[in-house]
Amino acid sequence: MILVSRVVFAVVCLGVASAQLKVADDKVVKYPSYVPVKRGAFIIELESGNTSPSTAAYAASFNSINNVRVSSQFNSLFRGLAVSTGNNISAAQLASVQGVKRVWPVRYHTLPYRMSATNITYPYLHTQTGVSRALQELQLNGTGIKVGIVDTGVDYTHPELGNCWKTAGCPWQYGADFIGDKFDWSAPNPIVSPNPTPMDCDGHGTHVSGILSGQGPTVYGVAPGATYGMYRVFSCPFNGSVASTDDIILRGIEAAYQDGHDIISLSLGGGSWPEDPISAACSELVKKGVVVVAANGNEGSNGLYTAGTPAVGHGVIAVGSIDNWNITGAVAEFTTPQSNLTVLLSSPGSDKYPFIFETDVPVVAPTDKNGTALGCTGYDASLVGKVAVIQRGVCSFTQKATVAQSAGAIGVIIYNNVPGIVNPSIGVSVTIPVVAIAQEGAQTLVADISKGPSTVKAPSKLTGTFPAFTGGKMSPFSSFGPSPELAIEPLLSAPGGNIWSTYPQKLGSYASLSGTSMATPYVSGTVALLKQARPQLGVKEIRSLLANSAKPLQDVATGQMIHPYWSGAGLVNVYDAIKSRAMISPPELSINKTTWGPVPGFNQLQSLGSVRWAQRNVTIANTDSSKGMDVWLDSSVADSLSMYLANGEISDVPRTWPASPASVSSDTLPLVAVADSHLHVAAGQSKNITVLVVAPPGLKESEKWFYGGYLNFTLKWDQELVTSSLIVPYAGYNGDFRAADVLSTPDSGLPALTDSNQVAIADVSKLVVSANNTALILYRLDVPSRIVSATLVDTSNNTIGYLPYGYYEYNPRNLPYGDNPLSGATISNVVFTDKEAAHPIKVTAGKYHVHLAALRPLGDANNSKDYQTWDSDQFSIA
Repeated sequence: MILVSRVVFAVVCLGVASAQLKVADDKVVKYPSYVPVKRGAFIIELESGNTSPSTAAYAASFNSINNVRVSSQFNSLFRGLAVSTGNNISAAQLASVQGVKRVWPVRYHTLPYRMSATNITYPYLHTQTGVSRALQELQLNGTGIKVGIVDTGVDYTHPELGNCWKTAGCPWQYGADFIGDKFDWSAPNPIVSPNPTPMDCDGHGTHVSGILSGQGPTVYGVAPGATYGMYRVFSCPFNGSVASTDDIILRGIEAAYQDGHDIISLSLGGGSWPEDPISAACSELVKKGVVVVAANGNEGSNGLYTAGTPAVGHGVIAVGSIDNWNITGAVAEFTTPQSNLTVLLSSPGSDKYPFIFETDVPVVAPTDKNGTALGCTGYDASLVGKVAVIQRGVCSFTQKATVAQSAGAIGVIIYNNVPGIVNPSIGVSVTIPVVAIAQEGAQTLVADISKGPSTVKAPSKLTGTFPAFTGGKMSPFSSFGPSPELAIEPLLSAPGGNIWSTYPQKLGSYASLSGTSMATPYVSGTVALLKQARPQLGVKEIRSLLANSAKPLQDVATGQMIHPYWSGAGLVNVYDAIKSRAMISPPELSINKTTWGPVPGFNQLQSLGSVRWAQRNVTIANTDSSKGMDVWLDSSVADSLSMYLANGEISDVPRTWPASPASVSSDTLPLVAVADSHLHVAAGQSKNITVLVVAPPGLKESEKWFYGGYLNFTLKWDQELVTSSLIVPYAGYNGDFRAADVLSTPDSGLPALTDSNQVAIADVSKLVVSANNTALILYRLDVPSRIVSATLVDTSNNTIGYLPYGYYEYNPRNLPYGDNPLSGATISNVVFTDKEAAHPIKVTAGKYHVHLAALRPLGDANNSKDYQTWDSDQFSIA
């Protein structure tokens, strides 16, 4: 009571009405339990208004409360505070202060990116994206544009990054360190001790900086003439992680805004909802006229709904990754009875044991004790003094290397079982060099080695350049959309797989990394070129031009286009964006609301009968002030995607339709119709076009498909013969998205009650819960849900309270093959009367059941009909 009284006193001092003496957990965001949060740390958003006290006044009042310390004030991104509290102060009590709009726990963030399997020749990717033409033909380089980078810092002493800091003529005129070198997120109280300058001790930020600003001669950035600021918000590596927190990242973003940057580049992410604090801040920056570019995420192996924040923020340019085209890297030379082959090698499995053989050594492709090439079970034959070529699959890289090492091998080459090349990851027990090679050509190599004695040589300075195996294709790690609200994410894609760029000189000066972290600065650089060429453009116009002029990618496996939920509008082309004399808005059509029935007003669609359809409008503007423009409109179809296999099981990689380029029934493809596919737009004018999109009626709604495609606009100006083209991606859900189930299908066996070891309880009616015998409710979210609650209900259908871990907000979908395969709550003899789990009560002995409720997509939190619910069988609490 003393605490709450002091909070009330603080509010009275501000001259506003007294708060009620109670907690306010309806204003507190409650993240799922697997989201790492900093204990006792919160971000407080304050109400805005002319009559509201200043942020500084609120800060002074909160600082006057025992065990509350304000660490940051925010005025530019939103009105708010970052605070740390003692154990006896809850977020709900902070939220009870009058004028508080919302309270978020402070989350930890780590940077997910990876060392590339190989290094890449750099200039070729600029040709594919129009950057070369913009730099050379148009003589653009970003001069006059300010770009703020929020990252791990930069080695500004690098010769290709200017070798300067805030001196005259230096590209680095802005920036600061907000975290320092001592921040260890595994410590109870991580130390924040900023350095005088944002020197990079990790490498990520320096690599990002080279993609943007590299001066050559090795790394040529997209916008080498721009002015830059580096806002370091991530730690040095500790225990394998480079970490930060929400409040530190927000400080960096706000400082970048206050320094007047035109563009803020964010190669970071986490979470999946646009309502999180970093997304909300970035959305506010967009409203203020700042172009915000953010990485869509590296969770592509976990399928749909893996786009991260702040990429899903409203108006943010979310970026996906495309693999680079040419590869330069270390090679091995094989001499066999059949041929002499030069083969590209991956990076070694361990830096301690590089794959270097200056002279020829014997190489074999052995068969293991199971008669396979997998090398998981040992060998009858000796491998002493030989390099073993082994197939990937079944067991780990470490096990394969360990088995070969035990047989006497002096090196291991693992050939991939899927297209492309991969970095092998090995344990410390392996003390021989291990590398990987691509699947392409591996079978021929193995067959040649099997013909007789063969050798391999890999000199330390021997390199080669090859066409990339996956060049120009979507990077497998690139995250999929949609957002939880069915928005198309990413907006577009750029080179991000296997990118050669600058690295801190203490760590080698150059490195090849992969991630949407690398694609993000590439797009930030194209924005700088576009703004330099057309400075009058606002954020909306820039988003539209970049998306309109992107080049959709084709899926060679299906014959259709890559779905916009993976690639967005396609590969960025800044030259075409700069030269475009037309613009289409909005830049994408997200179809999250549909109608079921006959299509009105389109005679060509009447024969379809009742179908699921949506009507959208686009506006095409002719920005040429002297010539009229003819427009022809057609469409192309993208793969349809589902999270489920044909047998109903969930899949980590989305299932696609069609499965092959073979002829498919037209009713399994979406259909686009317009009233007039040809129109004329006068000089300097615009026209609205009504577009009708029909979901594929031949695909079962029960299989939960996401369809999509592209509107293709062919343009020709008066008295000109050459045409140009623009596109708009569209995508939607084949069903009523607002009625979609968010919990896994019943055949998954979930939700379920289990014992504390997660073993399903066969007969729930015999379950007796007590303080010493707890149980669990486990469930799987297949679709993100704004609110999930698990409550205890008695035999009269009265809700007793929330289970421990029984209330969460802004839930991402569970990733069955990822870090959070299931969600759950504890069943004991204690429940909580509040969502914050601050007020426990002991449950009276008797019969009860668990009621699980998950808010459906776009649902109203106050409408019980918008929840999917599940009730367990009755059990006893002693």
